[in-house]
Amino acid sequence: MQGWIDRLEAGWRARDPAAVAALFAADACYRQGPFGTAHHGRAAIRAHWAATLGRQRDPLIWFGDPVAAGHRASLEWWCVLHDPSDGTPRTAAGCVTLWFDGDGLCTRFHEYWHGAPETAARPHGTWPHPARTRAPAGAPPADHP
Repeated sequence: MQGWIDRLEAGWRARDPAAVAALFAADACYRQGPFGTAHHGRAAIRAHWAATLGRQRDPLIWFGDPVAAGHRASLEWWCVLHDPSDGTPRTAAGCVTLWFDGDGLCTRFHEYWHGAPETAARPHGTWPHPARTRAPAGAPPADHP
């Protein structure tokens, strides 16, 4: 699981939608929120990530440790992104549940998140336990009491 997260983070930082899409099974389903449009298949997931990456730059990304059971895992994430046109920051935090096939590819991805526009907030003191937080490369540590 950790290797999959590391590759997701690398693709996100590199702004490489093809690298992100390669983490998913050919017939995977990617959904944001319970009512969001589902993206079916690797090509649709790649297109979603291409559009998403086009709306952000200079990401700071944090992932909590995954909780895994069998072929299913959940984890929290937090990020600070910037508008590519004017640098305005925004913060988002959420949780994702993933299902994997026997080859380690994601077959289902359900994500729920909240955003704070015009805010560059690092994770707060209770998110998640600081000893388990993987800070982004080059980022100052989160503000933990």
